[in-house]
Amino acid sequence: MSEKDSGAHAAHIHGVIDRIEDNDMAVILVGDDEETQIDLPVALLPEGATDGDHLRLTITIDAASRAGAEDRIRQLQEELLNRSKK
Repeated sequence: MSEKDSGAHAAHIHGVIDRIEDNDMAVILVGDDEETQIDLPVALLPEGATDGDHLRLTITIDAASRAGAEDRIRQLQEELLNRSKK
């Protein structure tokens, strides 16, 4: 279903826009067999994308975002601990 780019740790997935529903949700068939369906807001598609267009979806892990979220959670936990000690 996906090709792995070992250098960038990315998954590249083939997709086809099957249809657009209510002008705001795209139904995309993904994978080499195009049997898995995902729904995606049209606003997230490239400008001008329409029914029948083939897409290449690239998924990567955002380590910096995760680290930032972990820091925020750790900070909130410390604040809660300090409140309970008062």
